[in-house]
Amino acid sequence: MSQPKRTPATPEAAARFVVSTLQGAGHVAYYAGGCVRDRLLGRDPNDYDVATSAEPSAVRALFDRTLAVGEQFGIVIVRYKGQQTEVATFRADGDYSDGRRPDSVHYTPDPAQDAQRRDFTVNGIFYDPMADEVHDFVGGVADVTSRRIRAIGDPCARFTEDRLRILRAPRFAAVLGFELDAETAAAARRQAPEIATSGVSPERIRVELLKLLKCPGRAEGWRILGALELLPVVWPAAAAEVEATARGLAALPADLGPLGEGLPWALPLRETSPAAASACLEGLRCSRKEREGAAALVEALAEARDYAALSVARRKRLLRAPHAPALLVLLAADEVARAAGPEGSRLLGTDRARWLAEAGPAGLAARPLIGGRDLSQAGLRPGPAFARILAEVEDAQLEGRVSDAAEALSLALELAAREA
Repeated sequence: MSQPKRTPATPEAAARFVVSTLQGAGHVAYYAGGCVRDRLLGRDPNDYDVATSAEPSAVRALFDRTLAVGEQFGIVIVRYKGQQTEVATFRADGDYSDGRRPDSVHYTPDPAQDAQRRDFTVNGIFYDPMADEVHDFVGGVADVTSRRIRAIGDPCARFTEDRLRILRAPRFAAVLGFELDAETAAAARRQAPEIATSGVSPERIRVELLKLLKCPGRAEGWRILGALELLPVVWPAAAAEVEATARGLAALPADLGPLGEGLPWALPLRETSPAAASACLEGLRCSRKEREGAAALVEALAEARDYAALSVARRKRLLRAPHAPALLVLLAADEVARAAGPEGSRLLGTDRARWLAEAGPAGLAARPLIGGRDLSQAGLRPGPAFARILAEVEDAQLEGRVSDAAEALSLALELAAREA
C-alpha cells in the first residue's frame, strides 16, 4: 500500500518549527534579516532565515536532516517537510583581508553583537515568532519606517569588509523603493573604484545588476548607480547617458519575466553593437541565453529604429522572430529614452509600436512557397545564388506579390536570369 504524500510546509512554518525547537532546547533563536524587514513592510517573504545562539554542532544534533553548507561561518541548513531553512549562529567577524569574507568568525551568545556585523540596518532586525517580539539593536525599524537604506555603524567599515555591499546598497534601494542614506551614499561613492581591485567576482556583480534591472524600481536604482559613479567600474559599456537609460528603464513593464532573459540587459546596451553587447555580458558571466537574447535585441532595435525605410517583408520578419514581443517593448522604451520630454516620448513610443502592427499578422509564419529542390528541378544549378533568390521570393510572398508556388517559381526564374 502506497504511503500518502506529505504536504510540504510553508517557508514560515518550517522556520517557526526551527525556532521553536531551538528555543525548546534552551537556545536563543529568532527570524533574521530580509524576512523580518519584509514582514514589517507587509510583504510576504520569499524565504526565512534563522539566527541562534546555538553553535553548528548543537543545531545538527537537534534536527534529523541538516546540510553543513557553510559551517566554517556558522551556517547550517535544516530540512523540514520540503523546505530548507538557513540557520546561522550569532557571531562576530574577524578581519576581512579579501574584501569579501571574514578571515575568522567568533561565536557569541549575544544577538546585539551579531547585528553589528551585518550590512544595512533594515537587514539587521530580529523577530521572535514565539513571543511576537521585534529585537532591533541597530535602528532598523526606524529606517524601514522612513524607507531608508543605511549602513550599520561606520559605512566605510561595512564596505571595506565586503566591497559588493557598495553595489548592494543601490540594489536594495531599487528593489524596496527606499532612499539611500547620505552618509552611506558618500562612503559608497568614495569606495566605488575599489570594487574593481578587490577581487569581487563578475558573477556576484551580475547577480546584483540583474536584480536591480528586473525590479519595478529599476529606473531610480539606475540613477543611484550613476550618482555613485559605479557604472564605469562595474559595467563600463553601459555607463553613458545615465538619465536617458533611466527614462527607458522606467518605461519597461514591471514584470519582464515573459519577455525573455535578454531584455533586462538590452536597454542599457542599446547603443552598442551586437558583438560588443555579447562580449560585455560574457565578461559579467551571463548565461548564453542572456548574451544571445540581448545581442539579438540590440541588432533588431538598430534596424527597427529606421522603420520608415523598411519594407513590409522586413517588418514581418522582425515581427515573426522569437524575440518580437521583447523588441516591441524595447522599441517603445528606447523612444522614451531618446525623446526630450515626456509628451513626445509617449507619442513616439506609440507610433513606433504601431508600424509593426501595420505589417499585419497574416502570413508571418507561412511556409515558403518554394525551396532549393524546386529551383534544382526547374533546371537551376545549386550555388550561392540560391539563398539570395529564395530570400527575395519569400520577401515577395510576405508582401503579397506572389501567392502560390507557380508565381513564386516564375519570379525565381526571372531573378536567376538577372543573376546570369
